[in-house]
Amino acid sequence: MIFKHPISKAPLVFIIFLFLSSSAWGQESTVSQNYDIVVAGFRIGGMTAQKIQSPKETKFEINSLVDFWFFGRVHVDFLQKAEYLNGQLHEASTVSNSNRGNFQTNVSWNNDHYVVDANTYKYENNEPVNQPIYSSPARLYFEEPKHGDILLSENFGLVTTVVEDEPGVYSIEVNGNTNTFYYEEGVLQKVVLENSIKNYVIRRSDD
Repeated sequence: MIFKHPISKAPLVFIIFLFLSSSAWGQESTVSQNYDIVVAGFRIGGMTAQKIQSPKETKFEINSLVDFWFFGRVHVDFLQKAEYLNGQLHEASTVSNSNRGNFQTNVSWNNDHYVVDANTYKYENNEPVNQPIYSSPARLYFEEPKHGDILLSENFGLVTTVVEDEPGVYSIEVNGNTNTFYYEEGVLQKVVLENSIKNYVIRRSDD
């Protein structure tokens, strides 16, 4: 009599799982870029920008860390996120942890408007935004805008419009300050951020 061992289905299930998982992973791509944060010619920190792309969803994550002396030690860890579904901004958030306080802003699409709960340094905003938005400052680190594009600030929950100052140079005004983005051949090279105390520059790093 010949005895046949039953064939376990576990390896087959495992192989199918790996195949399906690898197929899903293959549809997602990540692009990263590093930046230096500079004030008055001195590097005070760094920033990493990531774009995570899948067929229906695009995510942007901007993480910066600065540490410098300005009438006392200033240490800020700042995370900025924006999530798009089928091209429309769906959720956005910022989290700031520092030795001067911790702050968080959340913006989310709800049926026909954005719910805004903005809480950042010396600023609060809960006014809804009653229109769909298709761009935000985080997106500008990877995609050159066009004159007239409408953005929703992840940090303040405010709507702003892109102004093309000259070819490859665009400015947006958010909460009374102007941020200027400089591109070469569609690639962001630097951002000059206006500040009431001291302007600072986010500069593309080759490292």
